[in-house]
Parts: sequence; structure tokens; C-alpha cells
Amino acid sequence: MIEVSHLALLKALNKQGSVSRAADSLFVTQSALSHQIKKLEHLIESTIFVRHSEPLKFTPQGKALLRLADEVLPRIDKIEKQLLDNETGRLNIAIECHSCFDWLIPTLDVFREKQPKVDFDLSLAFSFEPMQALKNYDIDMVLTSDPIQDKQFDYFPLFNYQMLAVMSHSNILASNKYLTPKDLQDQVLLTYPVNPKRLDVFNYFLNPANIRPKKIRQVELPLMMIQLVLNNQGLATMPQWALTDEQKTKIALKSLGKNGVWRTLYLAVRKPDMSLSYIQEFARIAKMVSSEILQDIRAPIQV
Repeated sequence: MIEVSHLALLKALNKQGSVSRAADSLFVTQSALSHQIKKLEHLIESTIFVRHSEPLKFTPQGKALLRLADEVLPRIDKIEKQLLDNETGRLNIAIECHSCFDWLIPTLDVFREKQPKVDFDLSLAFSFEPMQALKNYDIDMVLTSDPIQDKQFDYFPLFNYQMLAVMSHSNILASNKYLTPKDLQDQVLLTYPVNPKRLDVFNYFLNPANIRPKKIRQVELPLMMIQLVLNNQGLATMPQWALTDEQKTKIALKSLGKNGVWRTLYLAVRKPDMSLSYIQEFARIAKMVSSEILQDIRAPIQV
């Protein structure tokens, strides 16, 4: 098997132009380097350079290995620096929350100032399984309210929030003090285009009572959903902080059940990444910014 040391050997030979100078640059004796060269040539069943050429001339097989060294060694060097420097890294975040951008974008603005060397990206996690993607290293963090029991993951709890029913003042339920699951039985429920299995209103309100709404209408855009609510074409469920102050004056907000449906929002990461300084920093900033911006949340609980 070709090893990193073999590629380093090729780079040294190419840079120094002779076996003796390459041996000096690698801090080994010429005989030791010659032995390494013979082992490599035995491995690939071919010579890597023309003997007694001055300057040193590579064979086609040697040139192919040199190209591999030029491609692989810089990448290894970059990764090593990232591993040694926790301030440098990648943070690709998947979001299971359409309404999180109002506080998440300011969080990223602060994070960018604190950690300028960290590359980050955002993606909505409704078209793929985010926890599997996290496990596969396709992403680095998931913003979720549904932690799963898996030894590969760990969680930063951010805050507790309440899911509320959002409806027109003309809705027949607008005068209710709070809603029961049965109240939604004759309603059009507006949801984002997500499998009901991944929605809090089903998992923690309707399904336990074995109730289904009259109709489920999926809406992609938050503004369109609010417009449908205002037109009394259905009701939606969302946290209060997903609404603007102006929108709150035009609609009725009702608790789901007498005690409400309260959920905790978490940042999920791979357990080995939990100690990375920029991961810790992002969680700290997210917690700080969300507490400053959002008025209707509670202190988080631990998993």
C-alpha cells in the first residue's frame, strides 16, 4: 500500500534533484533513503526514476506518484492545521425550523466576527434526514427540537418555546381560551411541506388523541401561510416569535391544550466535535442572541 511517507519521499527527490540531497532534507542517511526507494519500487513493481541521471529524471510511474503527492500532501497539511487549530474549521448547519432565521442570522453575524476562519453554510433539513447526514459528516450541526438517543450525538439546549395555534379573528375557535385536539377536527390545518411525522402539532397534540384535521394544506412560504390565516382559510401552528408585532395584532393566538405544547430547541453535534472551541462558541452565541431577541421563551432544560 502506498503511504504518505512514500509521497513525501517523491516530493523531496523532485525538489532536491538527487538522492543525497533528498536524504539530507529528510534528515535520514543516504543508505536509509535508498532502502525506502527500493521498497517503494518493489511495491509498485517499477522504478521511479532513471538511475545516474543528473538532474534526477522520473519514470512515467514516478511522475504519476509525484502528481498524487502534489494533490494529496497539501490536503493532508491543511487538515492537520485545522485539527491543531480549533479556530479553523467548517460549520454546515441543517435547520429543522422555518421560523428560526430571525434570530439565527444575527447569531451568524456575531459568530462571523468571533470566528472569521470558520467556513459555514445553512440548509433546510426538510428534504433529507439531517441526523443521518450529521452521522455521515455531510453536515456538522442540526438545529432540532427532536433529539434522538444515539451515542454518536450530543446536544446543546438553547431554549424552550411554546407552539401556538395561529388563526383569524373570524375563526370559530378564536373565542376559545385554549384549543383541544378535537377542536381541530373540522379545521383546515396549514403546514409547511413536511411529513406530519416531523411536525410537533401531530406528535405532541393530535396523534396522542387520535385526531386528524379535516384537511391538511401544505404551504411553502411563511408569508403565504399568514395570508391564508388572515383570510380564514385555515389555521397554523408556530412559535409566537415566528410572527412580527404587526402580524400579532391581526390574528388570534391560542394555546394547544390547557398547559400548552412546550418544546426545547437544541443544537445537535457529533460527540467528538462537542469540545471544538468554535462549536462551543457558536452554541454560546446562539443562546445569548436568542435570549436577547426572543421575548416568549424559557430557559432550556438538559437532555
